[in-house]
Amino acid sequence: MYLPANVEDTTTAAYSESKTGLAGFLIASGKIDRTMDARAITEKLGDALEGIGKDITFKAIGVAGELVGAEGTESLAKKFFGEADNPYMEVLFDSMSLRTFTYNFVFAPRNQQEAYEVQKIIQLFRFHMAPELRPEANRYLGLPSTFDIHYMFLSKDGIASENNYYNRVATCVLQDCKVNYTPTGVKSFEDGGPTATTMSLTFKEIELLTKDKIAEGY
Repeated sequence: MYLPANVEDTTTAAYSESKTGLAGFLIASGKIDRTMDARAITEKLGDALEGIGKDITFKAIGVAGELVGAEGTESLAKKFFGEADNPYMEVLFDSMSLRTFTYNFVFAPRNQQEAYEVQKIIQLFRFHMAPELRPEANRYLGLPSTFDIHYMFLSKDGIASENNYYNRVATCVLQDCKVNYTPTGVKSFEDGGPTATTMSLTFKEIELLTKDKIAEGY
């Protein structure tokens, strides 16, 4: 297949926001660190009670308010004293998102034979992206095919080599295949073959991206 325009590589890391609360306060204030064992951390928690006494007071007010049927008393007390909770927000790494690659092909066959060849190319991709119905056990499906994508270039001496300036692509599955048989209107050859067809393929890698993979060119 020829290499279409707009070949892009998007690398995405997923992060989540988390309210660390008291633990965040202790870490931010330097009261605990990674070198401490469980006993040392427990002792530090006891020492930190003095620093969070006001917060305990506000929570006690809130509990008292709930007992008498008044909601929001804790927030009201904090507003009165000009105080607000510090959530100690932290951004935590979750995982690397699996990369997707989309390729948009434009086919403009010059005759009926080339239109037939285009039809076979489209059918080939659609065939391998689908699961297989196993005749001996219809309850189970055979998994769809996987794809290995390589960017190649042809040197002046006619030798085909992999293009190392583009990112490498790990083994993929074909996630989406969109075909437009009439991109320029309803035009066809004598046998009905379309004179123009577009096909958009979206592949998703099945391997997680790591520093080691990026160092290898992925």
